[in-house]
Amino acid sequence: MRATLSRYRRPVGAWAAMAALLLVLQHLSSRLGRENPYRPWPWPLPWEDFDWYFSGWSQFDGPEYLKIVTEGYSYTPGVRSNIVWFPLYPLLVRPVNALLHQPLAAAILVALLAGAFAAAAVWTWVGDRGVGHDDRSRARWFAFGACLLYPYAWYLYGVVHSDALFLGLVVTACLLVERRHLVAAGLVGALATATRPTGMAVIPALLVLSLERAGVLRVPEGATGLVGRWQLPVRVDLRALRPAVLAPLLSVAGIGAYIVFLWARFDEPLAFQVNQRVYHPGDLPLLKRAFFVRWRDFGDNPTYALTIGLQLAMVLLVLWCVPAVIRRFGFGYGVYCAALVAIPTFSTEDFMGTGRYLIAAFPVWVLLGERLSRRNWGWAPLAASGTLMVALSMGFARSWYLT
Repeated sequence: MRATLSRYRRPVGAWAAMAALLLVLQHLSSRLGRENPYRPWPWPLPWEDFDWYFSGWSQFDGPEYLKIVTEGYSYTPGVRSNIVWFPLYPLLVRPVNALLHQPLAAAILVALLAGAFAAAAVWTWVGDRGVGHDDRSRARWFAFGACLLYPYAWYLYGVVHSDALFLGLVVTACLLVERRHLVAAGLVGALATATRPTGMAVIPALLVLSLERAGVLRVPEGATGLVGRWQLPVRVDLRALRPAVLAPLLSVAGIGAYIVFLWARFDEPLAFQVNQRVYHPGDLPLLKRAFFVRWRDFGDNPTYALTIGLQLAMVLLVLWCVPAVIRRFGFGYGVYCAALVAIPTFSTEDFMGTGRYLIAAFPVWVLLGERLSRRNWGWAPLAASGTLMVALSMGFARSWYLT
């Protein structure tokens, strides 16, 4: 136990320092200058005033999660319903709330624990993939920092949402595949697919990764052209296929269980997908008509246009990095990143929300961090990204619609 704590002391400590900073800033941003006069209570914090101090971390989707915790799911066809938010995060919050009797405190506590878990998982995966030689390596810290300072990564620091939990579960599932614990990987993958709709990207990714590591999918020796350049595993060796190699397909069980629940409760197994059309009513989302309309009418709402523009930039950056991710980490990770981009691209009409979904594109951020570590000026993009994340987090706490 002592060795484990020592191993994660620095990375989780760095995460905790950022979490503490953002918790203070969310309060100042959401209250200071908006409360007249500003009235900080003396410590110890009165329990009934918890919301006043920390409600900046519960915006937009946050109250919906809290409603699921306290009231459960509801569904009315054609009306915005909370079944679009997947169940694992509120299920974890519910017993904590039973102890604390304070839904916001319980939700933030679970989100903070999930963020620490995600930080430890990313740190471990970075080390396992050979990024840096030891715990003090510049490359390892840059790769780790690139994940935690991603412009939309404030969701990893206690925000009432499932993103931190999802990232931790996905990275852990990948670690388990790499270490050949395939059944465990499938079960953790099932938890991931019960956490977010974008968890569907995990299913093909874990399967392909397992087939790669087992030698079923291989890159031909001496491959040239696109196959050689991208290191595409186009050769199939069925002799290496064993039933255990397919165990990561257990990850289907998470979303499958939610579908069964919706079927039994509301007689609509795909209610979460059907109801998404109420939230995103635009036709032909691939054409992104709403995106271009927002930029055409830039003067009407420049903040909205700028934030969807930044999210499009993140989409293009991830897609641009996919070939390098395949070469560096394997085809399974490339499949995962591409699927992570494809899901919101096919479902949203203006990229809104995609910046948050791509928090989970950890192979891309690790790759970029590793490359930045080789440059003397590499700290500057990380600092800029972290500064932007802090600024956006403060806007989020003020209820700015940023992702």
